[in-house]
Amino acid sequence: MANPVEQALQEGCIVGLANYTILIARNGDEFAIDDSAAPIRASDSQVIGAVMVFHDVSHTRSLSRQLTWQASHDALTGLVNRHEFEYHIEQAMNQAKMHNQQYALCYLDLDQFKIVNDTSGHFAGDELLRQVTALFQSQVRKTDTLARLCGDEFGLLLNQCPLEQAQRIANTLREKVQEFRFVWQDKLFTIGVSIGLVIIDAYSQSITNVLSLADAACYVAKNRGRNRVHVYQAEDLDLARQQGEMQWVTRLAHALEENRFRLYYQSIVPVSQTELSGEHYEVLLRLLDETGIGVTDSVYSGG
Repeated sequence: MANPVEQALQEGCIVGLANYTILIARNGDEFAIDDSAAPIRASDSQVIGAVMVFHDVSHTRSLSRQLTWQASHDALTGLVNRHEFEYHIEQAMNQAKMHNQQYALCYLDLDQFKIVNDTSGHFAGDELLRQVTALFQSQVRKTDTLARLCGDEFGLLLNQCPLEQAQRIANTLREKVQEFRFVWQDKLFTIGVSIGLVIIDAYSQSITNVLSLADAACYVAKNRGRNRVHVYQAEDLDLARQQGEMQWVTRLAHALEENRFRLYYQSIVPVSQTELSGEHYEVLLRLLDETGIGVTDSVYSGG
């Protein structure tokens, strides 16, 4: 690196060092500094010397590093957050396509977590999440990426990991959580974890797609009794059914926002003499599709 004082003397202008310069004191202490060297001129504009100024920016850079960390990590567990996790998945997908590698994506959802929150409060829930995080970290490799996605849901990206190895790791995590006991104020809790597993390879479509498949596979694991691992397969009927149900949730929400529900009723009239008296009717709740033409009926019969 060029000497900034010599450069200022030779060029006759202010010279600054590269960003993130560190000044090391005699006792070994390090200080982050901004610095510059400027020429000193005589009354006739001749350069007669130079001055170098150091400005301690340790606090500023510490805050900057802290903000950068907070933008990509979960404050409670210290794990990477969903946004950063998606970036790691994107990198894995690129590597898988370029080098024909396999990665594994696990979607983990804690079972019985709500019981802890409801009976012992959110402080207990937070402590449980921290302890489960430590448990997960003890079982994964340094090259893997563990994230807290939201609430009691975690993501795990297994680096260069074929399906068989990924299943072993996922089942080990499941067993460790099953053996784990959480104690809070003399209360003992047992939990489990449902895990959805999908392989990332050269044929994976998108970040949204692989996350959706892993999430849906996790729900299948829950629907099959919880505390188990479900692996996505291309012809997975349970997964297809689960995805269909999840899509209906979105469709119904959009229909409510767009006021596409219609209420109808029609009389129920007996075709033969009956002892029943009074009026009877059938109520139909109709859902118009996005075109406003097709309908889906839900029926209620009553008197």
